[in-house]
Formats: sequence, structure tokens, C-alpha cells
Amino acid sequence: MSISERVKNRRIQIGLTQTELANLAGVSQQAIQQLEDGKILRPRYIVELAASLQCDVKWLQSGIGEQEKRERLKEDQIPPEHEWGKVDAWDKHPPLPTDEVEVPFLKDIEFACGDGSVVDEDYNGFKLRFSKATLRRVGANSDGSGVLCFPAAGDSMEPFIPDGATVAINTNDKKIVDGKVYAINQDGWKRLKLLYRTGPTTVSIRSFNTEGHPPEDAELQNLEIIGRMFWSSTIW
Repeated sequence: MSISERVKNRRIQIGLTQTELANLAGVSQQAIQQLEDGKILRPRYIVELAASLQCDVKWLQSGIGEQEKRERLKEDQIPPEHEWGKVDAWDKHPPLPTDEVEVPFLKDIEFACGDGSVVDEDYNGFKLRFSKATLRRVGANSDGSGVLCFPAAGDSMEPFIPDGATVAINTNDKKIVDGKVYAINQDGWKRLKLLYRTGPTTVSIRSFNTEGHPPEDAELQNLEIIGRMFWSSTIW
């Protein structure tokens, strides 16, 4: 199955017209039509397209993997018992399992800067736990060093990172991979954004929510990459 077929089939599956999909992805209806006709094989707006189609980017681009990272359950559907996880009791001083580490949970992204160190007067003392296996899998230090968590603010990265979601970044991972989310510092303005290399010294800064948040171009020398986001969590 080609990318044009995957786009068309997924669009029909979730009940969108070409015009509606174009509006969600921030492109023209003609661009969607050309894509579905097989005239465009590698759309530059693949991340925005996947977000609009509510599907996995890798699957949309290559057909590899699952259509969705995990099939969504119906609102009134409970997963089968064999999928239930273990919940440990939590108190003020819970024991730390040997296969887990604690990382700082900061009050605000304003404190997630520099080399990932935590300034005592800014740090609130809260921590989140990650398994060492998870950190190794994303290329972070398994002892938790260089990992920071903080709440995201604003609607520019919705629906994937809604306002108030907790995110985790690896401050040791600053290499730009097109379409990945990074915490950045631009003239003191710290944000979560999708990054794309547009040249040897330039980068495109993008949002998932393109309505009201158009792409920006920036010089790499004027941009500090704090780290790459590898995890997010939301309580609805």
C-alpha cells in the first residue's frame, strides 16, 4: 500500500473530506488531492498530516508498524484484565525499586535550561519515577541524570501535548531529528516545539496546532536546544 492509499483510506476511516483534512494539516486542498493521486511521494508536512489523521507518523510514511501507537479504547471500554498493570502503594516516603530512578519535576519550563542541572532555590523538590529500561530505550542516562520533567503550557502543541501535560526531556540529546519535539530557549523564551533543519545554519520551528501558530524560521546560533522530549502524560 502506498502513502497515497494510506492517507486516503485513513481520511475516509475517520470521516474527513479532503478540504477538512487540508484545513487541519495547514495545507491546500489541492495538496491533499495531489498526494492521494500519487503525485506527491514525500510530503514535507508529514507530521502535521499524521496529527490530523490521528495516526502514527512512521506508519503513514512507510506503512511499517501499527496504524496507531495503540488502538484507542472506547470511552466505556475497560481493557482486558491481562493488560492491567501493577499499582504500588504510595505514601510520603515510598521505597524506590532497584529498577527505577527518580528525576526532578520542575515547577515551570523556565527552570529547564542549561545543562539540565537544578538550581536549589528554584527546585520544588518533587520527583517523578522512570524505569531504567525506559531511559536506556530512549538513549537517556539510566541513572536519570540529564532528565528533567515539567508541565507544558499553552495550546500550540495540542492535541498531542495539551495544556498542563507533564513532559520529560533528555538534556543530553540535542541533535536535531526532523519532526521530533524539543525544549528550546530563544532569547529567554522557553518552549516545546517541533524542529526541522532547513539548511546548514537554519531551522524551522513548528507547532502541532498550526492555527494561530505558524512556522517560524530561526538561525541555529540564536537558538539553544535544551533537550529532546521523549515522554508526556496527561490526566483528563
